[in-house]
Amino acid sequence: MSPLYLFRSTKMLFQRTSLEIIGYNQNRFKASLSSRILLPALLLVFIWSNYIPAYATLPVVNKITQHADFDRLAAHFNHITWPDGIFSLKADSILVDSTVTGLIPALSYSTEVGTVGGLIWSKLSYGKQQPFKQNVAVTALASTKGLAGFNLFLDHFCSFNCTDRLILNLVVNRFLEDQYYGVYTNAHLNLSNNPRRFEYRSFTIKIDVEYRMSAKKLPLKNESLINALSGFLSTDFHYKTPWSNDPDKLIMLQQPTGYKGAYGFWLGLGGLIDTRDSEFYPNQGWYSKQHLKGSLETILSDFTQSKFLSDTRFYHDFKLIIPIVFAQRISYQWSNSNSKTPYWSFPSLGGEEYLRGYLGNRFLVPQFWATNTELRTWLLDLDSYGVKIGGTLFLDAGSYTNERIFLSGDWSDNLKYTAGLGGLMTLFSPDFILRVDLGLSEEGYGIFFSTGILF
Repeated sequence: MSPLYLFRSTKMLFQRTSLEIIGYNQNRFKASLSSRILLPALLLVFIWSNYIPAYATLPVVNKITQHADFDRLAAHFNHITWPDGIFSLKADSILVDSTVTGLIPALSYSTEVGTVGGLIWSKLSYGKQQPFKQNVAVTALASTKGLAGFNLFLDHFCSFNCTDRLILNLVVNRFLEDQYYGVYTNAHLNLSNNPRRFEYRSFTIKIDVEYRMSAKKLPLKNESLINALSGFLSTDFHYKTPWSNDPDKLIMLQQPTGYKGAYGFWLGLGGLIDTRDSEFYPNQGWYSKQHLKGSLETILSDFTQSKFLSDTRFYHDFKLIIPIVFAQRISYQWSNSNSKTPYWSFPSLGGEEYLRGYLGNRFLVPQFWATNTELRTWLLDLDSYGVKIGGTLFLDAGSYTNERIFLSGDWSDNLKYTAGLGGLMTLFSPDFILRVDLGLSEEGYGIFFSTGILF
């Protein structure tokens, strides 16, 4: 197999790679590999392109060609002339009926877990479904702060019929410098005074399953609503236990519920509407997901808990000298968490998702609301190389309350703000985006280097 073939195949792998961050904040659901994994060292693949296995099985003939852009495709593949009909592409350059497999080195840094390195094996299959037919990823990572993690992620369309989508996520990790800042903590943290007292050792297992069913076959008159509407069922199992921690650690001094280990099993249901023009870099449209789930102490759980999670996003593009995308996300999480609920199962503010600039797991509370506002733009477009460079300005805000009654409490007392800026870069495809965010808060800063936009 020639090095040139491996190089081209690796390019195709980059064009469709779509990975997501491992759940270092282990109480969060963000523990999959679907749109943002810490991966800033992907250029290493080109140095290793003669050694890394990256193979692409392409369609043969008789594919839909009216949407194909062979001139743009040739630019990605060193201006090679391809026979008509060998590729079938949609508007966003997806290779239809193709399978791309690759082994990718990963290297990254964040303030929460330190420098991270490891390997990612990914298999991406593209049929006529959008945005893909199947995405399988296996990840093994380790960090300088003592994180050793394994993640198996599966995102599969047409599992039982062609109106459904199955998402499976398995995470196993051990963390030597996990972070605990207390439950219901609103006092200002002095991180310069013995910051290691907030760290502790932990072991985590998470299994999250979501089964989505499209409304395409429902007898509704509004066709656009039918195509955008889905319902889903979910099941989650989480186990987390601190281990071998010194008595001067904050978690050992406060001894919250779960400090000796606990497990939970949730069943849930919900619905979502997605009218975005792209899952990778939306310019127009909106997205809303509402999710209700609960656990019972008598069913594979150490505790009883109810949760409601709401996530709504809006996108609009405009031109002010240069094209700009205005992106807004509003989130709300509620739970009936109390003193019998493990600390890691509380809704959590801080970290990469909400209030960038505060530490991960900074605020563990029964309920919170948060908003992310971003202005995104591309500043430089090197189309012949498949590279674009851009940036973001963002403002995050959020508040929380210790009340367990839905939408109750004094939200103004705990209002928090963070602001920051970021950089964006695409490699070989408009869908593969490298991202770095720098968020500033009254307690410090946070740096997050990952791929894909935040929302």
